[in-house]
Amino acid sequence: MPARIRPVIAYLAAVVTGGLATTILSTQVVLQYLVNAGAAMPLDARLDATLADLGGFAPTLTLLTAIGYLIAFPVARLVSRRIGGLRSFGYVLAGFVTIMVMIYAIEVFYQAVLASTITPIGSGRDLWGLLIIGLGGALGGAVFAQLAKRKS
Repeated sequence: MPARIRPVIAYLAAVVTGGLATTILSTQVVLQYLVNAGAAMPLDARLDATLADLGGFAPTLTLLTAIGYLIAFPVARLVSRRIGGLRSFGYVLAGFVTIMVMIYAIEVFYQAVLASTITPIGSGRDLWGLLIIGLGGALGGAVFAQLAKRKS
């Protein structure tokens, strides 16, 4: 694969992976909130909800993830070059932080522009939910780190 194409393919794979993984994790966090409140949640309901979110929520979340990664990955590259290492960790952390910042930005937008006090992404209501969905972004960062490696 030509050297100029590798980062593009890595970026696209990271965006798809990060967007889909974050969507799936977000769905499961919200469903777990319902279970914690006493709702029954059989496997078929979990699968139905996940498929519905993959069709409805994932496209928007993936687009936002793509925008976030366009900012976060070059910063991770710059920092890892500056400190002389930790390249893979930098991309994983960049992916994780992308989701955190995205959730915060969405909440700020809802409050400032829409004058709303709701949390539009239910899985981002508490620290545990944020950390779990951040893993989806981190997975995208790991995919990018692995696929964008230069062959020696």
